[in-house]
Amino acid sequence: MLEELSVTWRWGGPPTLLTISHRPPKPAVPAILASGVDGHTPLDLLAHWIDQCRRHRGIANTQRDLGVDAVAVSGEIDGQHIGYAMDRNGREYLVRGQRHGAERRCTSGTDAAARTRLPGLLTERLAELVWRLAGPPPPAAGSRIRDMWPTAGLIDLDEDELHERYALPSPTGDHVRLVTVSSIDGLAAVNGASTALTSSGDQRVYRLVKRDADLLLLGAGTIRAEQYGQTALSAPEIARRRANGLPPYPAVAVVTRSLDLDLSGPLFQRSIGGHRQSRPILIVPAAAAAKSRAAVAEAAELLVAGDQDVDLNQAVQMLRQRGHRRIVCEGGPSLAGQLARADLLDEVCVTITPQLLAVAGPRITAGPAGLPAGGQWQLHRSLLDEQGNLFLRYTRPGPSDRQVG
Repeated sequence: MLEELSVTWRWGGPPTLLTISHRPPKPAVPAILASGVDGHTPLDLLAHWIDQCRRHRGIANTQRDLGVDAVAVSGEIDGQHIGYAMDRNGREYLVRGQRHGAERRCTSGTDAAARTRLPGLLTERLAELVWRLAGPPPPAAGSRIRDMWPTAGLIDLDEDELHERYALPSPTGDHVRLVTVSSIDGLAAVNGASTALTSSGDQRVYRLVKRDADLLLLGAGTIRAEQYGQTALSAPEIARRRANGLPPYPAVAVVTRSLDLDLSGPLFQRSIGGHRQSRPILIVPAAAAAKSRAAVAEAAELLVAGDQDVDLNQAVQMLRQRGHRRIVCEGGPSLAGQLARADLLDEVCVTITPQLLAVAGPRITAGPAGLPAGGQWQLHRSLLDEQGNLFLRYTRPGPSDRQVG
C-alpha cells in the first residue's frame, strides 16, 4: 500500500481522492475517484465526497461492487505533501515529504496520522469515507452467518444485512437489551468467565449490537472475573458511530453493592485507541456511597440508586435522564436476573454455542428461590454461523401490552 501511495506523489496539483483494491499478487494501481479544484484542500475533498455518498447511495454501491478495499487522499497540508490511505480494517498508510526535499517518510499502523500530528479531522473524514465506499472488513474465519428463521437463508449475510437483523424498533426510543451466551446444557460461564463459550461469530454479533449502544451495563462480578475493559473499535467503526450521532465509544455503567473493584484495571484506563474515555459510572446504594474513598470518586462517577441495595428501576430511569436510552446489558447472571425480575428487559439476544460442558456453573440469569419472573417472550429471529453457533433474538410486547403478574 505504501508503495502504491508513493506512485501517486506529485506537487502543485489539486488534491486527489483514490480507491485501492487488494488483489494478489499485488494491489491494483490506485484508481482516481475524484480530483479537487484549485484551492480545495484534502479535508475539503473528503467532506465533499462524504456529502455525495450521503446523498447518493448508488456511489457507495458502485464502489463496493468494484471491490474497493481502501481509500486514499493525496494533497498538501501545512506545507508538506501527504498521501494518506486507510483500509477496511482501519489500518492507516501515510507517505509524507517536504516541498524542497526529495526524502519521503512512510509509516503505517492504526494511528499513523495521530503519531505524525496530522489533523484529527482528516482521520475522521477518511474513516467515514472508507466504511461508505469500501464497507466493513470480511468476516473472520468461522464467523459467516446466515438466516434461519423466519426465513432460512442460503446466502451469507454481510455486515449491513446482519445489522438489519438486529436493528432496534426505534433508533431513539428506550430499549434495554441483554446480550449473553450459553452452552447447550445451559451454562453461561466457566470459572466465572464466558471466554470458553464465545466464538468469532459471537464476537461479530456482539460488536454489531454494540454499534448502536449508548451505554453498556454490567455487574461487578463480571468486571472482576473477566478483567473487563472496552473492546477497541477500528477508525471506520468509530466513524460509523459518530455518523449516527453517537460518541466514539458507549459509556459503561457497573452495578455494585460494595465498590470492590480494581481501580487500576482495564475499565478505568482513561483512553483506548487514542480516544479519551469518559469515566465509568458506578451504580451503588447510598450505604456504599457513604463509605466510598476519594480514589473511587477520581476514577469513576458514582450514581446512587437505592439505600442498602441498588434499585435498578431508579438506576435505569436516571441513566435515561442522562441520555442513555439504548442500554446493552452484558451480565453477569445476577444482574440479568435482577433486570428480568424488575421487568426492565425489552430484548434478549442469546448465542447457543455447540458445547456440552457437563460441569457446574451459572445460567444466563440467577436469583433467589421463589416466584419466577413473569411475562411472555417471543422469538423474533434466529441465525446460524458456520461453526454451529445459534443466535436467538427474543423480544417482548411494548410496556402497555405486557401482562402484570
